[in-house]
Amino acid sequence: MSSSSVAPPRVAMVAYTRYETDPRVRREAEALIGAGLAVDFVALRRPGQPAHEVIDGVDVFRVRMDRYRGASGVRYIGSYLRFLWKAAWWLQWHGRRRRHRLIHVNTMPDFMAHCAWWPRRVRRLPLILDIHDTMPEIFSEKFGVPPDHWKIRLLRWQERRSARLASRVLTSEHTKADLLARHGVPREKITVLLNLPDPKVFGSPDDPPPPPTPGVFRMVYHGTLAERLGVDIALRALACVREEMDRLGPWRFEILGEGDAKEDLMALCQALRLGDRVEFSGFIPVDELPARLRGASLGVVPTRDQIDTAHMLPTKLLEYVHLGIPVLVRPTLTVSHYFREDQLSLVATDDPEVWGRAICDLRSHPDRLLRQAEAARAFAREMRWETHQRVYVGLVAELLRRRWPSLEWRRESP
Repeated sequence: MSSSSVAPPRVAMVAYTRYETDPRVRREAEALIGAGLAVDFVALRRPGQPAHEVIDGVDVFRVRMDRYRGASGVRYIGSYLRFLWKAAWWLQWHGRRRRHRLIHVNTMPDFMAHCAWWPRRVRRLPLILDIHDTMPEIFSEKFGVPPDHWKIRLLRWQERRSARLASRVLTSEHTKADLLARHGVPREKITVLLNLPDPKVFGSPDDPPPPPTPGVFRMVYHGTLAERLGVDIALRALACVREEMDRLGPWRFEILGEGDAKEDLMALCQALRLGDRVEFSGFIPVDELPARLRGASLGVVPTRDQIDTAHMLPTKLLEYVHLGIPVLVRPTLTVSHYFREDQLSLVATDDPEVWGRAICDLRSHPDRLLRQAEAARAFAREMRWETHQRVYVGLVAELLRRRWPSLEWRRESP
């Protein structure tokens, strides 16, 4: 290989997200840094944040706007388009000077791929489109539009067009890859990269997990707060069994995250008189999450089983499993695809009373929780980020070599 004096190839990554709190994009960016590449990441900027910051070797460039939170589909699309324009301008203005060799665009939305239209079509740079969630299903459910409506057909069309522009398509679940193929994305173009915890942050799944926090039954939920993710079900469940939970001893429910539903959830919490048992926090940076989660007695993942969640494997679920935290979860299509019934506690309904009874039953049988958590860690030991990291780095290397056969750089083993 070439000497270390050769400047590494530089990859530009784009996502309508807050870089510091998005575990998937951080894992990917840091994997490329570890492989000897350089990475520029274009992300959203909250008030008070610097426009440019280096985080674990990644050059993070933040545009002057934050994520839209609300119920208006038009304003969602408008916010996406505004970010697309800003990202396209950034790539055009800085792309040649910083000598980008490959572009990696993360969704949502799918049409964000077109911020790289000029580098892709004119400069012929390789483009990876990373589809985190499927827009047609999410918008159909969120805005009450039937799947055969012309707006949803339009979203499927733009999904196919965006995938056509890309050199390769990444997605986060095998069930989602099958769905994309049914939408018309060529199956041979799709690579699955599961949202697995980074051992540099979460430690090894081979390490013994810490015991539950003594003296209190801690339940945790972290991540996006949205109606489809069912945190309101968990709150209503705890209200149903409040007296029994109190009789069993001290307990609390920690909710770490932000989202469209946060204000409604906080109001619901007060209406249910759970304010002394439920703690709301904002988004926690990825590298601070393990310390906040370790020692939890139960991870609660009350996802509603609907068209936009059926093909989703919650990242929080994988992180709880990795840390040895027992999980109570809705058995959606994708959860059932990856996990056995003995690895998780399952509730196949939105009924809060059923969830409440399940929580009390699990609390009363701590030995069952420990057996379940250990069984689930078999998944974490088999499905490791190190393996998927090699798949991702290998894909990037393949695309770079295809465009520049003689390109060399200092490569380190992921």
